[in-house]
Amino acid sequence: MVARTAPVRHFLCGAVVVSAALAAAFGADQRPRVLAIVGLAVTGLLVSSALAGPSAPRLSADTEIATAGYFRLTWTSGTEPFELQEASVPDFRNPDTVYRGPDRASVISGKPDGILYYRVRSVASSQPGAWSDAVTVTVAHHDLSRALMFLGLGVIVFIAIVVMVVRGKRIE
Repeated sequence: MVARTAPVRHFLCGAVVVSAALAAAFGADQRPRVLAIVGLAVTGLLVSSALAGPSAPRLSADTEIATAGYFRLTWTSGTEPFELQEASVPDFRNPDTVYRGPDRASVISGKPDGILYYRVRSVASSQPGAWSDAVTVTVAHHDLSRALMFLGLGVIVFIAIVVMVVRGKRIE
């Protein structure tokens, strides 16, 4: 509800301006009727806004292609707690809830290669909020030859360090 206070305030200011303009345009004898209609419209919009539930959070990923084995999803706005869902298809058939709680970020790891879709919503009220726009993350791990190359470089660096330590010990 906090995230919607500013738009409601702007709407109310606009409604006051429109009602004043309509009342002036229709003359003094029609002012009560114009004000009553505008008042009913404002009341209806405020009630429907209150019943609509929390607004949709904005979801983002720190990368579109995750090669490091993990990635971070963050979301802003909305009211705590949140529900984060993951799906393997864009229409979210059979989604998995991967997080439910008050945090505004989640680090995802251990996923196999492929394309994953995520969405989040606020579940603070009795009526859950709207889903965010979906975010797509492609998981593409390094291939085996590249991983073996990194392992080989690591072994070479380790041996070089051991040789330097042993040589340094002899010089003393």
